[in-house]
Amino acid sequence: MSRSHWNIRQLIAWHLVMALLILSFIWTPTAMLWNKLDVAFFKLINGSLKSGESWQVFWACANHRMADWVEDVCILGFYILLLRNTAKQLRPKKGAEILFTILLIAGTILFINRKLFSSYLKIPRISPTRAVEDSIRLSELVPWLHVKDGSSRSFPGDHATTALLFAASYTILAGWRLGLVAIVYGAFLCMPRMIAGAHWLSDVIVGSGCITIFVLSWAFCTPFANYCSEKFLRLFRSRSASKSVG
Repeated sequence: MSRSHWNIRQLIAWHLVMALLILSFIWTPTAMLWNKLDVAFFKLINGSLKSGESWQVFWACANHRMADWVEDVCILGFYILLLRNTAKQLRPKKGAEILFTILLIAGTILFINRKLFSSYLKIPRISPTRAVEDSIRLSELVPWLHVKDGSSRSFPGDHATTALLFAASYTILAGWRLGLVAIVYGAFLCMPRMIAGAHWLSDVIVGSGCITIFVLSWAFCTPFANYCSEKFLRLFRSRSASKSVG
């Protein structure tokens, strides 16, 4: 997983991808295309809420705060599965790598999403339900649940950033076989807020996507992930040694 050296080529390549995404979002011709795609995608998925009450309740529950705990438990299950599929002698190292990725995700949400974007940049962007006429609002269809279906600053999304960081980092840790399952799950985690109309598709792809690329490229294309994981591994071994002596 981790590198003990710099991979400058990959680092530059990922930053070029990030720059292209940002440029496509702010350059007028491509920004218009993003706008059309955003509206069309929102109308498609938001319109599915006409399918029936059970479908509405499902997505309302998926948007509720309690669902965050369920999602976190599922993510924990992914990591447990990864450890069980790892050879016994390699589990301490894999555990250290998992701990690093968990802290990396938490730190990204706290310092980039909630501090940098929410407290300092404060990019004004109204969510789909506030911009598209005749939007279906889950808060009105399922009033007995607290559902977030609107925002004045929808760019980027915390849930989407968490989902993309998890899916991408888990794929790095576990490889493509288990990683594909994590990617599907991460994509599902992005859907509730978009169906409810709290975020646009571009909030996920451009906003959360660029944050994910930036954070993971600097973590895994440099010695940073390897350095932190080795520190955690030494901590594990020192605690294990002290217990055995005691």
